[in-house]
Amino acid sequence: MTRTWRRLTDRLNGKQDPEVLYEELPDHLAVPVRLWAHQVASTYGLVALVCLRLRLPSKVLNSHSPEETLANYQDSRNPMIFMEIVDALLAGLSEVNPFSSAGRYNGVTISDLRNELDRILLEGGSAYMINPDKNGLCRRVDVTLRQSLEAAVQAADKQTQGAGAHLREAFAAAYGISPNPSVAYSQSVKAVEAVANPLFLPKSPEPTLGAVRSTLDQGRNKYEMVVQDRTGAPAGIEAAVELLNLLWHGQRDRHAGGPTSRPVTQEAAETAVHAAALLVHWIATGAIRKK
Repeated sequence: MTRTWRRLTDRLNGKQDPEVLYEELPDHLAVPVRLWAHQVASTYGLVALVCLRLRLPSKVLNSHSPEETLANYQDSRNPMIFMEIVDALLAGLSEVNPFSSAGRYNGVTISDLRNELDRILLEGGSAYMINPDKNGLCRRVDVTLRQSLEAAVQAADKQTQGAGAHLREAFAAAYGISPNPSVAYSQSVKAVEAVANPLFLPKSPEPTLGAVRSTLDQGRNKYEMVVQDRTGAPAGIEAAVELLNLLWHGQRDRHAGGPTSRPVTQEAAETAVHAAALLVHWIATGAIRKK
């Protein structure tokens, strides 16, 4: 889902600047998002589950209308609380069997509800969107980047077990409503290892991304890319090797106590996720092959 509408004054002025995205729950989004939350909580009986998972105070469940209290819940100490509630509601929806009677209520399906929330967040300029697994929120990502990640996951799922799951975990850790850059980077490395180790290090008892990098670096004359170079011959694997070098050496929190050890930044984590997605896609689809 992409947003193409722009306000009249922006169109008249030829304004093309990217729209400013809104954090937390701004006033103009509060009513439609809270109404959506009330509908979902009421229809699927998710109030108790959300309260338990978010450790919300007992006043919610003890109120005359728990669904309404949840939908209007606020906490001055945590401005992200309602986005966390929406995130938890999406997780609860993902656990409902879509083919059961609960999966459709008055003709409205769970998919319809997800699409409605996606549209509300998009049109309202929220900094958040529904994540690729449809079970929570994540930070809004450029549609091209998101499609490249999804293509890599699909290719990985067809080729091997594990790589796709690691990529999903990396994406969630990098772009979730509570980002964890270290986990995002670590899962990115694991995603590439899961697809590369069986192919390039099938007999190694302890295969790692570093070993894959060394194998390809030292065996450049044994491999080629499916794309052609300027002479029309299959291109060398220099680009793949350099991307592996970048991903491997960039994980500066892999070992503690060293002179170059440091925490992984959010920017580095996001870069790692997309570098891993490209490598996983190349390896899973056979873009790097033996001569």
